[in-house]
Amino acid sequence: NRVYEQRDQEQMADDFPQIEAETDRRYTTVALHAKGIRHGPTGQSWREITPPSGRHWAFVPETLEQYDADRLIELSANGNPRLKRYADEDEGKAVQDIWEYKDPGDRAAVYATQKPEALLDRIIKASSNPGDLVADFFCGSGTTLAVAEKLGRRWIGCDLGRYAIHTTRKRLLAIEGAKPFEVLNLGKYERKYWMGATFGDKKDEQRTIYEYIAFILKLYGAQPLPGTQHLHGKKGKAMVHVGAVDAPVTIDEVNAAIEECVAVNQSELHVLGWEWEMGLHDVIEKESKAAGVHLRLLSIPRDVMDPRAAEKGDVTFYELAYLEVELIKFKSGTLKVQLKDFAIPNLDLIPQKVRDKIKKWSDYIDFWGVDWNWNGDTFHNMWQSYRTKKERKLELISDSHKYDNPAAHAIMVKVIDIFGNDTTHVIEIESRA
Repeated sequence: NRVYEQRDQEQMADDFPQIEAETDRRYTTVALHAKGIRHGPTGQSWREITPPSGRHWAFVPETLEQYDADRLIELSANGNPRLKRYADEDEGKAVQDIWEYKDPGDRAAVYATQKPEALLDRIIKASSNPGDLVADFFCGSGTTLAVAEKLGRRWIGCDLGRYAIHTTRKRLLAIEGAKPFEVLNLGKYERKYWMGATFGDKKDEQRTIYEYIAFILKLYGAQPLPGTQHLHGKKGKAMVHVGAVDAPVTIDEVNAAIEECVAVNQSELHVLGWEWEMGLHDVIEKESKAAGVHLRLLSIPRDVMDPRAAEKGDVTFYELAYLEVELIKFKSGTLKVQLKDFAIPNLDLIPQKVRDKIKKWSDYIDFWGVDWNWNGDTFHNMWQSYRTKKERKLELISDSHKYDNPAAHAIMVKVIDIFGNDTTHVIEIESRA
């Protein structure tokens, strides 16, 4: 085994660059005394300082004098002399397998797993070469990905938290010269797997769907409602419809629930959905008013798939936000997108201290981007504006864009609010040469 271990270590040494000790002038201090009692010079006082009980000086007085002359001795808070050990004393030597590391910024960690970029820089350099692939499957705020990007590595990052993904996206966009990247969501495939793993019954698919709907109703605080086709539950005076995990809620689906509300003499309907048919919001609102039914559309958050959040009941269903955009056309054939309005309906869910800071509608927006060639699948950030801690200003008009060839195009505008929720709007246009 030792032969194989030695061979593997030699192979790794060839594959990865050797990481040398840091070469700045940061230092730590170590005690100048050691355990044990001595009766010679190292057991006596030095400069009227006596070693603590049961200890002796680690060096003879001449060496202590030399260290002091070289300004390598400093006194601790309780007056004990300590020896400075500089980081660059081992310059050119490979670091050991135990790292005594301290964050240069000396910042307190907010999360238990938080790591500074300098530490990740050392880890990635020690285990990869430029162009290699680095993966962090619990990426948090994106420290690993940011360092990998700066070091010229390719990377993959994953996280369940929507705000973790949003924070990571902004962090990567802030890196000067960062290469293009995609933010992908497993969407219906992830949800379908989650439903099967959590409520699955291969012998009875209908039972699985029933258990899924009952689970969502419970988290929403609603009671199951038997005997109806499109109305799955009831919360107070409101009827509740739960959308499928693997398909967007459609206009026809909501209309069917509205018609059933009218049939059973109910005047309020809450529809819970993962995804929504494009253009549904404006169309269905008019039809629900015409039918005399007060309609609320709420997104099922990904938090329901997190067992910890579900067990605590720490799940919030947000109403779909209202987003108004305008396409600005110029005679030169160029286009710009302007945000005109953004509204979050359920302000009662927003903490008062947050509401007190909101002065205008755009204050609810943390990020927005434009995909000039949306293909109905992946959103590509072709232009974006976002807030940072240092720069709070948000552009409300995009840069200009011009299509090379006449064709039909779909433009998707994505807004991420200060709570990490996505709202999208699609504009269909016909470009001319």
